[in-house]
Amino acid sequence: MNFSTTAVSVGVAVAAMVIVTLAVSAGIRRSPSTATYKATKANVLFVVSTRRWQRVLIRTVGIAVVALGAVIALVAFTRPASPPAMRIAGVATVVGGILLILLAKGMHRLRLEVTPDTIWSFPMIAAPREIPLAEITALAPHIMSNYGGILGKTGSKTRFYATGIMLGYPQLIEYFRQYRPDLPIPDAVRPLQER
Repeated sequence: MNFSTTAVSVGVAVAAMVIVTLAVSAGIRRSPSTATYKATKANVLFVVSTRRWQRVLIRTVGIAVVALGAVIALVAFTRPASPPAMRIAGVATVVGGILLILLAKGMHRLRLEVTPDTIWSFPMIAAPREIPLAEITALAPHIMSNYGGILGKTGSKTRFYATGIMLGYPQLIEYFRQYRPDLPIPDAVRPLQER
C-alpha cells in the first residue's frame, strides 16, 4: 500500500463522517423535537431520549455482524486447514455484534425524565438517579458528541448528560432557562434547531 492509496482511504472516511454528520443535523432541524416516551415518574414535564431510528440501526447492524461472525466462525471451525486467526476473527466478530445489540438495548433505556424540581437520569446500565435541580451547580458543553450537548454538574462531578440529537433536548435547554436562570448556559449547547 502506498501513500496515495492511504490518503484516498483516509479522505473517503473523513468525507463520509462529515457528510453523515451534516445529513443527520439537517434532518434533526426539520423533525419534531419532543420525545414520545411514556414517563415512569410522577409530575414529569417532558422526557429527553434517544431517537428510535438510532436504536433500530445499531440493533440491525449488531444482528448482521453476529450473523457474519457466526458464518466466519462456522467455516473456520469446520475446516481443519483454516488458520487460527480466522477462528479468532469469527469469534471476535460475534462478540462485537453482541456488544452492538447490548448498546442498542442501553440506548433504549437511556433517558432523562424532567419534573419541576428534579431530573431523573436513566443511564444505559445503572440504576436510575434522582438529581434535585437545586444541586446542579454548572452546565457545560458535551464536547464528546458530534452534535453537541449538555453536561449537568455538581462541582466537578457529572450528574447527567444529553446530546443535541436527543428528542426533548430543546425543551431541556428551555427548562434550564426557565427554572434555573442563575445557571449560565454556554452558547455551544444550543439546540440544533436554534443554530
